[in-house]
Amino acid sequence: MTSKNSRTLLAVLCLLLAIGPASLFAGAGKASAQVMRVAIVDSMKGTVSVMKSGGAKSFNAFKNMSLNEGDQIATGKGASVVLQLASDDADKDTITIGESSQVTFTKLKDSGGTKTKMSVWAGSLWVKVKSVSNASDQFEVETPTSIMGVRGTQFFVGVDPRTGLTNVFLAAGVIEAITSGIRLKEDGVTQQDKSVVLYPTQQLNEANREDGEGLATSISIIDIANFINEASSDIIKAILEDAKSIREEQERMLKQAEESMGDPASKENFGGAIQSDEDLANATDNFTNMLSIMAREAIEQKKIDQGTIDQINDDADEQLIDSNTKAALTLTEADKVKQEAAKKLTEKQQQLGESKDKQNQALLDQLNQAVAKAKEQQKKIAEENKAALQALTEKLEKLYFEKLTTEEQAKFNQSRGQIEKQPIDLGSGTPTGNTGGTTASGLAALKFSQTVYETSPLIVTGDTAAIDINVVFSGFNESRAIKGYQIEIEYDNLTTAFDESRFDGASTALGYRAGGGGFVVEPEGQTVSGANSVDDYRIVEGESKNTLVYTVAKFAGSSVQMSGETNVVKLPFIVSAVMPVNQEIGPEPLALPAKFRIKSITAVDAAGNPVAVVKGSELTLQIKSNR
Repeated sequence: MTSKNSRTLLAVLCLLLAIGPASLFAGAGKASAQVMRVAIVDSMKGTVSVMKSGGAKSFNAFKNMSLNEGDQIATGKGASVVLQLASDDADKDTITIGESSQVTFTKLKDSGGTKTKMSVWAGSLWVKVKSVSNASDQFEVETPTSIMGVRGTQFFVGVDPRTGLTNVFLAAGVIEAITSGIRLKEDGVTQQDKSVVLYPTQQLNEANREDGEGLATSISIIDIANFINEASSDIIKAILEDAKSIREEQERMLKQAEESMGDPASKENFGGAIQSDEDLANATDNFTNMLSIMAREAIEQKKIDQGTIDQINDDADEQLIDSNTKAALTLTEADKVKQEAAKKLTEKQQQLGESKDKQNQALLDQLNQAVAKAKEQQKKIAEENKAALQALTEKLEKLYFEKLTTEEQAKFNQSRGQIEKQPIDLGSGTPTGNTGGTTASGLAALKFSQTVYETSPLIVTGDTAAIDINVVFSGFNESRAIKGYQIEIEYDNLTTAFDESRFDGASTALGYRAGGGGFVVEPEGQTVSGANSVDDYRIVEGESKNTLVYTVAKFAGSSVQMSGETNVVKLPFIVSAVMPVNQEIGPEPLALPAKFRIKSITAVDAAGNPVAVVKGSELTLQIKSNR
C-alpha cells in the first residue's frame, strides 16, 4: 500500500469515528435484504476486552466500538460496560454487563424480524429489550442451563461458574426458559415441563444435578435482600435507572391481567395467578413497591447511596423510587414455601461449589508439592552434576599434568596461580609415566600390539583410533596345562568401544581369534583347517563401563602347555573422547587415556577346574591429540 493510500484510509477511519456508529448502519436495510444488527459500546469502566469472531487474541474495548455477530466481550473484576443494540429497522435494546462476565453475540440479524441471541457463560447482565414487538422478532439469552426467550422484557441474568447456578430475575415482561434436557423441580427428583414461564417480580434458580441427570429448577418471588447481596453496584444502579420504563411496562401488564381475570391460565393473567381482585391487588402492590424495596436494601448494604436515588427521581420529575419505604413484598404461604425452596437450592449449589474449591485446592497443593519436589530434585542433580564436573575437571588436569616435564609442570602451576587456582601436587608416590602393560602373577598379561604404545603416547589425528590388545599367557606346563580360558576386561564405555566388526570380519577374524599355543580356534561361520577349539564373546553393558567376556575351549586334542610367553588372542578396540581446548586444563586439545582392567583371566584344566585366576590388573594407554 502506498503512503498516499495509507493516509487516505486513515482519514476515512477517523471520519467514521467522528461521525459515530449510527452512520455505519443508517439506511442499511434499504441496501440489503440481510441487515446485521450491531452492539455499540455506549459507556464502560474498568478493564473490558473484546475478541472478534474467529480471532485468537483479545484487545481492549473503547467507546463507540462496534461488536458484530460472533464477537465476545469480557469484563474484569470491578468493571462494567453498557451496550446499545441497534439496527435500521428495530428499536434500541440496552445491555449492562457486570463485572467478571463473559458474553458472546451468537446471532445479530435484522431480516424478516429482529433476531438477537447472546450466550452468557459467566457473570451477570441487565437487559432492556425494546426490539421485540411482533411474532417474527426474537431475543434469546443462552446460559449453561437453558435458553431464555423474552418478549418486551426487562430482566437480569446471572451465571456463577463456581457453583453452576443460573439466576434470572424478571422486572417486567415475560420470559420463557427452555431446556433440551430433563427439567426437575427444586427437589431434584420430580419432573416438570422443559419450558417454564416467568412473570414480573419472579426469579428463576436452576442448576444441573451433580450427576448430570436433569436440571433442578425453582421459581419463586424474588428474595430482594439476597439478590442485592449477590448483584454488583453497576447492575443494581442500571435496574433502578430503568424504573420509569419498568413501571410503564408493569402497568400495561396489570391492565391485561385485569381484563383477563378469571379466564383460563395464560400469559395475560400471569399463568392463571390473577383470578380475583385480591390477586390483582397483591400483584399491583408488589409491582409498585419492588424497586423502592430494592433501593432501600441497596443503600443499607452500601451498594449505592441516596444521591443516586435522588438523581433518578429528579430525572423523571416524579418520585419513582421511595428508598424510605417500610413496605415489604406480599407473599402467600405458597410463595413462602417456594422462596424457601429456592434458598435451599442456592445453598446446596454453594456447598457443592465450596466442595469443588476444596478439591481443586487439594489438587493445587499436590501440584505445588510435586513442583517443589521436582525443583529440589533438579537442584540436587545440578549440584551432583557440578560436583561430577569438578571431579572430572580435576582428573583431566592431573592427567594433563602427568604428561608434562618438570619445567612444564612449574609453568602450568604458575598459570593456575594467575587464575587463583591451587597448584597441582601429585605427591612423590604418584607415577608420572606409563608402564606400557600389566602382568599379573607372571601367568597372564595384557599388552598393546604395537610396542611403541608402551613407551610413548598414541597420537590421535582424528576423532578415534584403532588399537589392539594382546593377551599373553606363560607358565602353563606339566600339571598346569590348560584346556580353555575366559577373559573379562572392563573398559570405559564413554571413551572406548570393542571393535566387533574387526573381530568378526571374514577377512580379519582369524588374525584376531586364530589363537596360539595349541588353541586353533574356528569362529562361527568360518572353516579353519585343523581347528580344535571354539570361542564365544559377549559384551555386558554397564552405566559407565562395559565388560568384554571372551571364552575359548578345546573340543579335540590334549591340554595345552605354554612355558614361555605366548600370544593367545588379539582384542581390537576403538578409543576416542578427544577433549576441546580448555584454558583451565591446558593450551592444547587433550584426549582422555584409555583404561582397561582385568576383572578376571581364568585358565581351566581338562576337568574344568581353575588352574590360575588373575584379577585387578590395569593397562593404561596414554593418548595425545594431534588435530
